[in-house]
Amino acid sequence: MTLHFTKNLISITKVKYTLFSFLIVILSQIFGAKASDDLKIIELASLGKFEKIFSEIQAVKFIKGQSLIGRVDYMSGENYSVHFPFDTQRVNYLVANGSLVTEGDTIAIIEGYDAHHFIDEFQSAKELLAIQEMHFQSNLKYFENKTLKRSQWIEITKSYHEAKLKVEHFQHQMSFLHIDEKEQISLISPKTGIIIIPNLAESKMSGELAFDIVDKNAIKVKVAIPLLTTSNLSYFSVNPSCQLNISSIDKNADSFHQTVWAEPSSQNCKLVLGQILKVIPVTNINGYKIAKSALFELHNKNYVAVKYGEVLRLIPVVLIGTSQDDYIFTTTVRIEGEQGLVSSVSILQGNLLHLGSE
Repeated sequence: MTLHFTKNLISITKVKYTLFSFLIVILSQIFGAKASDDLKIIELASLGKFEKIFSEIQAVKFIKGQSLIGRVDYMSGENYSVHFPFDTQRVNYLVANGSLVTEGDTIAIIEGYDAHHFIDEFQSAKELLAIQEMHFQSNLKYFENKTLKRSQWIEITKSYHEAKLKVEHFQHQMSFLHIDEKEQISLISPKTGIIIIPNLAESKMSGELAFDIVDKNAIKVKVAIPLLTTSNLSYFSVNPSCQLNISSIDKNADSFHQTVWAEPSSQNCKLVLGQILKVIPVTNINGYKIAKSALFELHNKNYVAVKYGEVLRLIPVVLIGTSQDDYIFTTTVRIEGEQGLVSSVSILQGNLLHLGSE
């Protein structure tokens, strides 16, 4: 009986101790939170005779990031390609690579053993088409009257359309060519834009690239930017007179980066295809700035002390960058135009640490 009573007493004692410990934890949290709230507002007089200088907190809409490398390029598919119509032995380009050409400009004079054969083949294709068309038209009425076998009509139709397609192919090639009275053949530009001349081997075969034309408005700057900074990206700064507006952002990521395409906002940039340049990303933010001396750390958090009448209110902030002598930060409290303490901040910090230890 005595043993049973002793066990119950010990059990009751343990429960009471557990409840007491739990109560102590709750009370310490409540009083800790209360103490933290008390620290958010400090009497200005607590600084005594120390110098009290304030500075206006200014709103910041943009922040500059670390410089990145950009390349002047054009997006895939925006080039208009012209190819050699026949095997060419010699090409004499009359324009400089990367220069601006207009539609109809003579780009190059081409020479080769197949030049005259190409001209003769084009003429033969036109003559053959004329014959095939006459044959097609003369047999059409017999097919409609059902006096011509269907198999024969199919062969006539096939021959006619093959001859027509061959001439159309030549005509497409001829739209890039000019043949003078001496049968000298020149390549001409089908578009207005920037010319890109490839590095050619000694032999220039039929169908190989002769040159590309890229619209000058398609010339952009290609930048690989960290994934975390693309969402609020506003523009790139190259120098005070050259700004690059965001044109598009590739949806596919390359490891930790995304490709951003940017275009100049004015003619001041004077971009050249293939050029490598340093760009500074500028990001949209809803932040503030104040002199670096205003920020201080307390309990592993950053604060600024803002004046409201005769008291200082401690505003928690998140530091995100610097601008010359200022810190740039964000906060959940609207403090634009308010006065932040920029002198005797270390004194305030010391007082707060002393109060926190008591």
